[in-house]
Amino acid sequence: MRLATAQFGEVEPGHGRVQAIADWIFENVTYLSGSTDSQTSAFDTVTERTGVCRDFAHLGIAFCRALTIPARFVAGYAYQLQPPDFHACFEAYLGNQWYWFDPTRLARAEHFVRIGTGRDAADVSFANLFGVLQMEEMQVFAELMSEEGSGAIETSAA
Repeated sequence: MRLATAQFGEVEPGHGRVQAIADWIFENVTYLSGSTDSQTSAFDTVTERTGVCRDFAHLGIAFCRALTIPARFVAGYAYQLQPPDFHACFEAYLGNQWYWFDPTRLARAEHFVRIGTGRDAADVSFANLFGVLQMEEMQVFAELMSEEGSGAIETSAA
């Protein structure tokens, strides 16, 4: 709460404040694949300054909640994310509606396919796996439709 207030307390409340939070995370936390696990907390992320999309989202949610801004975790598939994978971001409730933020800046809202929304990653996990597992193959297919809905413009497959 002290860090959130010190960093963002002077920013005018509203969308700009949450955007400042997302910008701060992008500028101060390094995206490093495989650097964290399901036990990593927002405190760990802000202390170690590394994480993956899940950690960036959790930190954004923690900062928002510390400033009494309702926030939630959003999991989905980001079109043309490299390497292709599921992606996490967060939403903040401002002025009677939810606004989407991606502090990694790896996805665009209009190219994001929502799979689930919850309080945190545990609410919207893609799978609950136990034991030693190794992924053999994953295929995801997405088409970006034109704004008029007249047909596919691009295809992304993983």
